[in-house]
Amino acid sequence: MSGPDPILAIWSHTARKAHSFLVMPDGCRDFILRCRPGTRPSLYLSPLMATPEQVSVIPGERFLGIRLQPGARINQTVLRALPRPDSPDTLADFAREAAHIPPDVAEALSCLALAESPASAARDLGVSLRTLQRHTLKATGQSPDFWRRLARARKAARDILSGLSLMETAHACLFADQAHMTRELRRWFSMTPGELAAGRTDRSHAAWSIRDIGYDAPATGEQISIR
Repeated sequence: MSGPDPILAIWSHTARKAHSFLVMPDGCRDFILRCRPGTRPSLYLSPLMATPEQVSVIPGERFLGIRLQPGARINQTVLRALPRPDSPDTLADFAREAAHIPPDVAEALSCLALAESPASAARDLGVSLRTLQRHTLKATGQSPDFWRRLARARKAARDILSGLSLMETAHACLFADQAHMTRELRRWFSMTPGELAAGRTDRSHAAWSIRDIGYDAPATGEQISIR
């Protein structure tokens, strides 16, 4: 199907020991091959998350993932008909066959990521707010406000991790005040601004995954790897 490439990034992870980690909301869905020692790979399509999810792994467990573009649609008929992938190359081919990102959806989500409000995004797109709400909900399963708030929270978390003060971050990300920012960061990431700031020098901190490629984050074209 024509349109933008539905793949945003390719990632992998191999567990060296048993541990648990938090997966943060990033506005994307992933096709994941989960390979446990002694078993056949299992294919999983992650949901569009609104809160962090804890994942536990065992030693030697491997994950191969294709992160889809925000708003990517899955063709369930094609999905059921395709042979199951068993390698990074076949997983990428599988994702491109099963998923697509309509240009108008990509444009709407890009606009919402930078907008002060859904209403301002609708004005920039040249449509009514009601049209934007109806179209976004139908295309993604979530409202324009979901996308705008997620983009703002992700930007705020990255700014804090980069060393920006909490006051400067709240202002730059258009929160009403620091208390408003605290509520939003707790809502999306189960962390306060202070907890995020505490992870600035610790790349094993759960907050650092928010810097990975996702909704509103600049794409680098490189592979990423979760812990």
